[in-house]
Amino acid sequence: MLNVLFVCVENACRSQLAEQISNRIYGDKIFAKSAGSQPAKTVNPKAIDSLKRIGIIFDEIQPKNVTNFSNERFDYVVTMGCGDECPFFPNTKTLDWKIPDPKHMNDDDFDNIRDLIEMKINTELLNG
Repeated sequence: MLNVLFVCVENACRSQLAEQISNRIYGDKIFAKSAGSQPAKTVNPKAIDSLKRIGIIFDEIQPKNVTNFSNERFDYVVTMGCGDECPFFPNTKTLDWKIPDPKHMNDDDFDNIRDLIEMKINTELLNG
């Protein structure tokens, strides 16, 4: 099982989508956590709604700071293309996915970002 940390700036949209998709759809192959370099106070409601549209319903999780995980071991740390600063994780592969921030997008475009994240999880983590 892959142990993965997804990181974006606020841990409110992209990394939350990636964590939930990984654990709910690919939970037999991936154990995921998520964090932000500058965490927001809450998860973006658009992220929660976008996940609901594909049947993923979860209790809202508070955004977390990436430094909370600096002593943990991960197979991969995936940044979401936003220039995040992460602590060094020894013996960890780092991937930078160039994914636009969907925070201000309409529902259809937000869902396209969600689907892009799911595709990257499937093709680059599981079948890469």
